[in-house]
Amino acid sequence: MMSATEEPDSGPGALSSQVGYRIRRLRTASGVSLGSLATAARLGKGTLSELERGLRNPTLNTLFAITTALGVPLGAVLADSDPDAASESSIHGEAVDARLLDRWTDSGRVREVYRIRVSEARQHSEPHSPGVTETLTVVSGAVLAGDESRPRRIGPGECASYRGDVAHTYQGMGGDAIAVLVMTYPSSSAPTTAKDPVRQRPAGF
Repeated sequence: MMSATEEPDSGPGALSSQVGYRIRRLRTASGVSLGSLATAARLGKGTLSELERGLRNPTLNTLFAITTALGVPLGAVLADSDPDAASESSIHGEAVDARLLDRWTDSGRVREVYRIRVSEARQHSEPHSPGVTETLTVVSGAVLAGDESRPRRIGPGECASYRGDVAHTYQGMGGDAIAVLVMTYPSSSAPTTAKDPVRQRPAGF
């Protein structure tokens, strides 16, 4: 059995183990029990246990639910503990496939850059942690995105910014679209402790 401080090997098929290791490391460092995190993220305790042990493939929405409950950026489970590290693996959601390209700190804020593919299925995303913003630049195709109550069409070469801490949506228009998404987390974003309030809802892009 791998210890809590032993980084799993990289390589084909290693994504689940690496992500599970990082989830467990963040949870234990925050003093949050497995059951408490499972409840906060609206996951079964057995499901979370399997994710931490690398026995279940993580989805984008599930990872957002976990990281939102812990109060950390999504990239904290996709890359190692270095804020300047990125991931070579893609995570999949209902309509969005995302690959972390880069992440860094800027004046105390964490910024993460993702290359995303958005299908014609419409993806509903619950609010992220307070103060999170998203900036989407469409490379090809067109995307309907933004505040769920008033999403806007974003075409090739166009850019839009919107709040990520309110319900928002993504949908490719007329086929798959390719875009670059920048997520900005406020300086107050920090791991949740066992006594801190946590969000009781799942999330996604």
